[in-house]
Amino acid sequence: MKVELRGSIKVSLGIDNVEVEMPPGGVPLSRVLEAVAETNPRATPYLRREGSGQAVLRVVHNGTVVPTGDDPLVQPEDSLLLMHAVAGG
Repeated sequence: MKVELRGSIKVSLGIDNVEVEMPPGGVPLSRVLEAVAETNPRATPYLRREGSGQAVLRVVHNGTVVPTGDDPLVQPEDSLLLMHAVAGG
């Protein structure tokens, strides 16, 4: 599956997306994030909040923001976007 990158992680890695191999039955989101970190070590600070194992980026799965702490099953045909959460007014 292709994981799309936007914002600071895209700039840091210098790429628009990361390809992650996935079995037909899918895997939990946490495993996808681990695979991205394994193949792109510079992504680790963006993907693992110190002490929690949760991503510090906003994760959008099939067009819906994944709430912090959720670990949905991601299928090979799904869309996945990692981007830095932006706050402001």
